[in-house]
Amino acid sequence: MDTKYKIMIVDDHDMVRQGLASIIKTRDNLEILVATDRGAKAIEILNTTDEKPDIILLDIFMPEMNGMVTAVKIKSLYPDIKILMLSMEISSEYIKTAFQNKIEGYIPKNADIEISLSAITRICEGDTYYDEKVKDYIFKYYVGDEETTVPKIQNLSEREVQVLKLIANGITNKDIGEKLFISPKTSEAHRNNILKKLNLKSTADLVKFAIAKNITKIPRDMFGED
Repeated sequence: MDTKYKIMIVDDHDMVRQGLASIIKTRDNLEILVATDRGAKAIEILNTTDEKPDIILLDIFMPEMNGMVTAVKIKSLYPDIKILMLSMEISSEYIKTAFQNKIEGYIPKNADIEISLSAITRICEGDTYYDEKVKDYIFKYYVGDEETTVPKIQNLSEREVQVLKLIANGITNKDIGEKLFISPKTSEAHRNNILKKLNLKSTADLVKFAIAKNITKIPRDMFGED
């Protein structure tokens, strides 16, 4: 039997909640567990019911407690529950907060229906989903706003791109060597060359660069700093 993912919707607009519910009901692998209009109510429901959602679709702009504050609180209480932020505004400050608190996804409310459904499923399956516009903000925040400071992927050789992808997925120098049939010392040399070419300072910077450039999917354990 195929897995059916349970969803909580948190949005203060009735039409949005109803619209999301109607869309979700078109998919056999998705099920609405509960819907509410306030962040505080969502936390109360989670605290008082045994059945937990696999994912929460969470509006950012809500009265009393905004969605980002709600998301951070939920993550502190229930780190295994996945969260997809929904917003009409792509705010760099909110994106920064979401990224730093390991929120699994962030998409605009006006995203295409198929993109929204794909994001929900991918996140439930253990992936992450940040809209392309959101990724642009991530790139600017972590690498630099000035065009002259943005590292260029074209600066890297094909081998260095291979190494970068493995680094971004948490692979050690030793394991990189085994995968690419090179020595750990050569792996380390590639890592140092990549840092130098991209004008970056740490492995965390390399991971963020790889994410921004779509070189690899966002690893779930790579949101924070080294």
